[in-house]
Amino acid sequence: MREYESFDRIGVLPHRSYYIPFSETDKPKKRFGIIDRNSSSRFISLDGEWLIKQHNSPKNIDISEPLSEKIPVPSCVQMHGYDKIQYINDHYPFPVTFPHMPNENPTWHYRKAFRIDKKDGEKYYLNFEGVDSAFYLYVNGAYVGYSQISHATSEFDITELIVSGENTLDVVVLKWCVSSYLECQDKFRFSGIFRSVYILKRPKKHITDYTVTATVSDGTGILLFKNQSKVAITLSLSDKKIIAAPKDKVEIIVDNAKTWSSEAPNLYTLKLFSEGEVIFEEVGFRNVKIDGKVFKINGEHTKLKGVNRHDSNCKTGATVTLADLNRDIKLMRELNVNAVRTSHYPNMPEFYKLCDLNGIYVMDEADIETHGSLARYPEPKYSDWADYAESEVFEKGIFDRLSALYERDKNRPSVIIWSLGNESFFGKAFYRGARYIKSHDKIRPVHYESLSKKHLYTKYVDMASKMYSDVKSIKKRFLENEKETRPFVLCEYTHAMGNSCGDIAAYWDLIYSNEQCMGAFVWEWCDHAIKTKKGFLYGGEFGEREHDGNFCCDGLLTSDRKIKSAALEMKAVYGGKTKSEIKKIEIPKATPSGKKLEIKVDENTGCLSSVLLDGKEVLAAPMKLNIVRYIDNDRRVIKSWDKAYRLFDSKPELYTLEKTEKGYTATGVIVANCLVPSLSYAISCSVFGSVLEIEVEYKISDHIKNLPRFGFELLLDRKYNKFDYIGFGPTESYVDKNAACEYGHFESTAEKNYDYNYVRPQESGSHYHTEYLHLDGLFSVTAEKPFSFSHNPYTTAQLYNTKHNFELDKNDYNVLCLDLAMRGIGSNSCGPELDEKYEIPREYKNKFKIVF
Repeated sequence: MREYESFDRIGVLPHRSYYIPFSETDKPKKRFGIIDRNSSSRFISLDGEWLIKQHNSPKNIDISEPLSEKIPVPSCVQMHGYDKIQYINDHYPFPVTFPHMPNENPTWHYRKAFRIDKKDGEKYYLNFEGVDSAFYLYVNGAYVGYSQISHATSEFDITELIVSGENTLDVVVLKWCVSSYLECQDKFRFSGIFRSVYILKRPKKHITDYTVTATVSDGTGILLFKNQSKVAITLSLSDKKIIAAPKDKVEIIVDNAKTWSSEAPNLYTLKLFSEGEVIFEEVGFRNVKIDGKVFKINGEHTKLKGVNRHDSNCKTGATVTLADLNRDIKLMRELNVNAVRTSHYPNMPEFYKLCDLNGIYVMDEADIETHGSLARYPEPKYSDWADYAESEVFEKGIFDRLSALYERDKNRPSVIIWSLGNESFFGKAFYRGARYIKSHDKIRPVHYESLSKKHLYTKYVDMASKMYSDVKSIKKRFLENEKETRPFVLCEYTHAMGNSCGDIAAYWDLIYSNEQCMGAFVWEWCDHAIKTKKGFLYGGEFGEREHDGNFCCDGLLTSDRKIKSAALEMKAVYGGKTKSEIKKIEIPKATPSGKKLEIKVDENTGCLSSVLLDGKEVLAAPMKLNIVRYIDNDRRVIKSWDKAYRLFDSKPELYTLEKTEKGYTATGVIVANCLVPSLSYAISCSVFGSVLEIEVEYKISDHIKNLPRFGFELLLDRKYNKFDYIGFGPTESYVDKNAACEYGHFESTAEKNYDYNYVRPQESGSHYHTEYLHLDGLFSVTAEKPFSFSHNPYTTAQLYNTKHNFELDKNDYNVLCLDLAMRGIGSNSCGPELDEKYEIPREYKNKFKIVF
């Protein structure tokens, strides 16, 4: 059997809309606000414990073989000790030999025994809501069929094969099939029966499919119902009833209809009766329209304040529960998110029901990405990507996925945009599927970002879309381009990896001010690290050879849904605030303690080597000039900082050191072996009673493009833990990341100030535009100009050299960083370069006054 080397699905029923039938005598219950399908007597769940056995290949599997190992269904096999967990971004994790699949292709033989009371005159349909990547199905030893498309429902009529009493399902699941060439999404690559399995028990004649279109005109709701079944359907909506004959269309009018929108997600329950069954559909009356360059919902220009979201759980991988879905949506609403792009496949069917209920706009995306085709040669060329998109061989697989997308989710009011897939180029292989969607849906527009120049203005796509463009490029390429007559959307932007989203306010200053801008979707909703006994792990830590490291840790939230500062920045901006104003706050007057203050200076650096207060040492180590940092968003520029400039190997080289009446002055450079200096600096330290003044200035060398920061690091006893300050807070803030903050007087501790939510340790807890800092029990700091600071339990070097938070060693000191300037955060881990205005000045000077 080599069906897995073609795009065929065998023995599978046609794609249809998602619904769960109930018996008319059932009493439906609700869970998280939507109807609980488990309360239907016609829904028979097969979720639970199954038997399983792993093989190296799908060839020559004996369906009657004994199985003894157990696994829960739904689940991902890699999360239960089979195969290897692997995170890979844009490469195929197998030899690229289309359509051939590797001879070593891990395969899992599942088995489930179940009992059923089979009755004459009833039909029995077996549904798999998600299997990665393909599977063969046997019922009571008889071959039923073969299916693929990991995130699509596969439905089989098993009426003639089951018996009253004990029955057995055997399912042979392949890790890879030809579909894997179309499913190269940026995510952990999981396998198995990862979504629910169930049987629907139905009358012999029953509803098969239907289409609900609900629009509004001058306050009147117009429901158009298309009966695609061979039975008549009685419809009940509000106080109206109507019969839709087989294959007929009917209309129901609702006077003074309440519209559905994100702000007011009003729903009406439509009941479908036929042959003793009832199906409940939640209907939302709403209009979706592109009016010239403007995207409108219910006639109003609408901004999509969006996120990209995978179905994910840090303990169960791609298998998620209804509670997981509900938690995500509730968090979205709390964070002012009103839109989701289902990256890069249809999410669980119930997710859309929750979006209907909670008012989340959905850009529904097909299970298509061929990123690996671009990366299959040692030296990739952009034109390589076109091969699959222009190939007639791929047309069948792409069409099947696009029709599956539309048919399953066509009746969901929350779905307002169809997306043809992600990062797969564009060509004639897409035409048939795109025509199918556009011919069946005259209301919702179609999105697709991966258009080539040849297809840039194709009739199949209704909006301009781009990823990670900077503001200047968006203006030039789209908003000021006379040829571009469509609305514009950023389907991915402000890459939320680690300490990130420093650029989000700048994007929304543009989006809010321009009607052509539909909105934008943050990449992405949450990190995808795997929770283990040690802590959170990412790519390369499960024994896999091909991987993309911690690039999966790129979310607004942690994997277990803790909120990071980037999420708070997004919340503020999505709430309409793109700037925090600096207020005039009275600076507390620090009174010197009168204690004797003595200092010593390192003769090699000019920095303080000792600070004695009444004879007791204040410093846990000599003061250190600090020009480096690690954040994930610097990952591209770190290559030049580390390799070309060798900043992390650089040290101060003192030129002059002079004793003054009150202290010392020094000049020098910071330089690495073999290289010329990166910068020059001057530092003076003076003591006035219990007051220490430190004046510092620097000048960056001409050949250095930019530096992360310039300041100094002080190691202080851990007992000096509490601090208060006047600046941007209470969360971390930077020159380009402070919309979520207020300017005020705040207090914290070193432990609380460090953000442990970054899977890989990094720069954290800085506070921008600080005018006053008080370290409880030790000293107060002011300066001639505002400065940035952080007070954390870890050194800059520790944060740079440690790969996981759980590996950070505790110190017997805290670390105070006083920065003359700190580079902006941006989102350059995948987004554009940091705007030049957020770089640190080429030369700068400040004078700190430290009162003990």
